Amino acid sequence: MDAYTLNAVIEMYTNHLLQGELEGFQIEIAPEIKDEIAAIALYLDSKTVRASGEIEEFYEGYKRAAFDVLSFMGIEFFEDRENKLIRVMKSNYDANLQEELKKNIWG
Repeated sequence: MDAYTLNAVIEMYTNHLLQGELEGFQIEIAPEIKDEIAAIALYLDSKTVRASGEIEEFYEGYKRAAFDVLSFMGIEFFEDRENKLIRVMKSNYDANLQEELKKNIWG
């Protein structure tokens, strides 16, 4: 994958998602994220939103799969309304910490 591919995915994402309430937002990709990973993350996010117009069961399955892949890659999206940015960044998700939190909440 090359820079052209990432730029094409960013353009597709912008044309599809950065409309209406998100018009004028920019995409900011953290420097530690490789272009290939950023392109996959943006593509999955866009496809998940497109799937929301499909049958509910299909959408829920697609959303879960996309979330699982992004979590596996250690990527998360953050919407910064103040600065009009969609940030693609390393996830702070820690499976062990989540398990501990579950035990503390539910016993």
